[in-house]
Amino acid sequence: MCISIPVKILELKNNKAIAEFMGKKDEFDIQLVKNIKVNDYALASNGFIIKKISIKEADEIFKIIKPRQRRSKPKKEEK
Repeated sequence: MCISIPVKILELKNNKAIAEFMGKKDEFDIQLVKNIKVNDYALASNGFIIKKISIKEADEIFKIIKPRQRRSKPKKEEK
């Protein structure tokens, strides 16, 4: 099973995009998706942009991911 993440496209260079996910920037190959533009939202997996999505879809995914991210932080051990 593959997991994809929603990203916002910040910059385009040839067949690559610089995109942001929850404050972290990374580079993705965009050859699988046509008509991707700066400020678009997309799903990314394994270094590739795999599907363009609407801002509404991205927001729905962020609402699910954000609470889970907070819960996944390791707890400090008490001494």
